[in-house]
Amino acid sequence: QFDPGAMAAYIREVKIKAGSVNRMMKDLQASDKEIARQEQRIQQWKDDPTRDEYDVKKQEEVLAEYVSGRSDEMSRLKKFVEELASCVEECPEDDGLSESEEVKGAKETLAKPQAIL
Repeated sequence: QFDPGAMAAYIREVKIKAGSVNRMMKDLQASDKEIARQEQRIQQWKDDPTRDEYDVKKQEEVLAEYVSGRSDEMSRLKKFVEELASCVEECPEDDGLSESEEVKGAKETLAKPQAIL
């Protein structure tokens, strides 16, 4: 049985880990929008006769940076999801902690990134 201090620490840890997953999901959505905007910009620059090939190549380099950053975000999201899942699994059933709003919210948070992982 958890003592009250340990329960508070556990709930705090769950909140932090769930927050990390949620933040990374937002970052990934922002990255997806930025990648789409950059792809659109590249196409516009290719279609613009006043832009030279160097300008287009530079924009493609920027796009490559966005894409590599997104892959880093995906790996971090996966790590955060694993940490949160482990934390939720460790939740003691007999203390009623598994029915707390924080743990229920964490379980809902775990379901969100499954489509993209």
